[in-house]
Amino acid sequence: MNEIEIVDTSMRDANASQWGEKMNTAMMMKIAPVMNRAGFKAMDCTSISHFEYAVRYLRENPWDRMRMLKKLLPDTLLSYMMLGNTLHLFKLTPGPAMGLWMENLAKVGLGRVTLMECSNDMENMAPGVRYAQNAGLKVIAAVIYSHSPYHTDEYFAQKTRDAAKMKPDAIYLKDPGGLLTPERICTLVPIMQKNLSGYPLEIHSHCTTGLAPLCYLEAMKLGVKTFHCAVGPLGNGPSQPATENFLRNARLLGYTSSVNEELLEAIADHFREVARNEGFPVGAPVEYELFQYEHQVPGGVISNLRRQLADIKFEHRLKEVLEDCVLVRKELGYPIMVTPFSQFVVTQASLNVIQGERYKTITDEFMMCALGHYGKPPAPVDPKVLDRIMSLPRGKELVHWTRPQISFEDLRREIGPGYSEEELLLLILVNEKDLKTMKEAGPIPTEYSTTGRSLLNLIKELSKRKNSNYIKIQKNNFSLTLKKNAEA
Repeated sequence: MNEIEIVDTSMRDANASQWGEKMNTAMMMKIAPVMNRAGFKAMDCTSISHFEYAVRYLRENPWDRMRMLKKLLPDTLLSYMMLGNTLHLFKLTPGPAMGLWMENLAKVGLGRVTLMECSNDMENMAPGVRYAQNAGLKVIAAVIYSHSPYHTDEYFAQKTRDAAKMKPDAIYLKDPGGLLTPERICTLVPIMQKNLSGYPLEIHSHCTTGLAPLCYLEAMKLGVKTFHCAVGPLGNGPSQPATENFLRNARLLGYTSSVNEELLEAIADHFREVARNEGFPVGAPVEYELFQYEHQVPGGVISNLRRQLADIKFEHRLKEVLEDCVLVRKELGYPIMVTPFSQFVVTQASLNVIQGERYKTITDEFMMCALGHYGKPPAPVDPKVLDRIMSLPRGKELVHWTRPQISFEDLRREIGPGYSEEELLLLILVNEKDLKTMKEAGPIPTEYSTTGRSLLNLIKELSKRKNSNYIKIQKNNFSLTLKKNAEA
């Protein structure tokens, strides 16, 4: 039967890739009832980083957000993405607290969790799988794709076998850097299929090199049934393939889908309107760039790097930093360029270039990674780098680091009374000041209004023009004039 399924990523990964996680709850709620009827296999709607961003920058309680969304999406399987061995993207905080986290995800309406381990070390992921299954969540285990002399066919065959041993509900091929090519799909997918032990295979890629839509079609021909896509305004670019285009191409090849394409158009119109009103980018296809396969830095990380270098007047050295990323990754044992490894590599390369001396300064996270605390790398770490780390007092301390086991009681003792269970879990991600500010902001706004947004954005853009001293807006009997202050 040639029917394919779509996991919609518009609210989570596409939102992160295109809009930097700026989509708020009201933007989601306005279109959620339509998405509930669209026929998606599941909706990838939130993650650890989304929880943190919601508290810190949107001042919204992410637990409440999920409760509200589930009421509007009662017939849709809601999915959560997280690392399988920690609750914090950049700090290793595993243990019993993860079990409590999974239980609370289930309570607020999540039904599925996609788990990944940044080193493809399935032993590290196994406790997270058990916690999720004990909470009644469906588990989709990631085998993360990467490109290096050590990421061979046998490597991926073994990682697929290791993932299958955990008895997940499905396994997904995750390509965070958009590095897959149609040719590699034709060799890799059959290898994985032979080692799935009967578990379904899903595919999740990014359009960073422009090839993901073609890769999806080749995977479809090979028997893959489930694909992670985003609606047009949030698709392409650094995001997933656009659902509309993928389904059109699939139909031409004789495949069908239960996704309602008329509703898909309404969903796309909504997010296109949000983008226009908020000044957010709209997804567009990108040109193929071979250099991406050398440095392998994900598109979103490059965007942040470019902004950070510009802040310190070093934007002109972006290419040098990316070139040093190639060396740093090799010296670190070819880690997969996925969060948090991509950030560790980029930060170290930036320090190397800015300071004019390689490894003059080394971050704690980089040392932890080199010392194996984030999992065993595919290749040995460069001995010279290890020697440099061990020459530092901090390196000698970190070599003896042991993985903490955080329980709910530990959190309660450390933080003190006055917090609910959900709030205590959020304090793993954010500080008490952020949580307090979120609570003071009050209930989450649920109505999204576009009135006046386009005009406001126009005024903002016009005010940036250096050759204009005033802006005048006139309609019927109404007139508004805005003048720039004279420079002192």
